[in-house]
Amino acid sequence: MHFRLAHHMVAEGDTMVEVWRDGQFVAGIYPHEEGLRVVSKYLDGVQHEDVKPPSVVIQLSEEARG
Repeated sequence: MHFRLAHHMVAEGDTMVEVWRDGQFVAGIYPHEEGLRVVSKYLDGVQHEDVKPPSVVIQLSEEARG
């Protein structure tokens, strides 16, 4: 899996972080008025980790959803 910065139509001037796996785009991460937004047709779940500082792991499936 690797990440790439890109300018998309999310909002003028915003930069999106693209998530790629095996040469295929699987998710986008970009600013949202309340934090971060993760967009993907491969979303499979979120795992909350009880660590300091708190974190989450967003799971991506091998197949597209919906």
